[in-house]
Amino acid sequence: MKTCLHHLGFFPAFLAGLLPTTALVANASAAGRVGTYDSRVVAFAAFWDETHQAHLNSLGCAARTAKAQGDTSRYQSLAKQLSARQHEMHMQVFSTAPIPEVLARLKDRLPALQREAGVSRLASRWDEAALAGVPTADRVDVTDRLVREFRVPDAKLRQLEQLKAAVPLPLWRAQVLSALHLV
Repeated sequence: MKTCLHHLGFFPAFLAGLLPTTALVANASAAGRVGTYDSRVVAFAAFWDETHQAHLNSLGCAARTAKAQGDTSRYQSLAKQLSARQHEMHMQVFSTAPIPEVLARLKDRLPALQREAGVSRLASRWDEAALAGVPTADRVDVTDRLVREFRVPDAKLRQLEQLKAAVPLPLWRAQVLSALHLV
């Protein structure tokens, strides 16, 4: 399966003190808490998820088949899709680009995950606008919990840990490097 991809270059308190009952305190606290995630790490996990890899492999094989059959139009269309996906992944994994399509893959599970974490919403740790006014004490890191939703090969988990420690490229810089074909 990896062969097809290889040929194409492949490589997310104050109110509690005012409320009188414990139940109300818990609800108010959860309402103000935000689940934060390292979007780079979640995007990396989603990329290596078995289901996503199977999809990419299918596209890659279809592109190779179209090329071998001389179906230039279909090949170019598939190659363009794969190239656009690769660019998007580079922006998400090496920089701080948003990951809406990754979160969309988890849409059915997100309400339960938020309840489990005791948060009212999720925001990327890099999204300053979404986190404006949210005190550090009301931020709960849910990165590892989101990552567990994907089936990541053990070999990639070490890279995932290295990614957590890495400083992301500013998005504007990653876009410039990508335009120059350096990322």
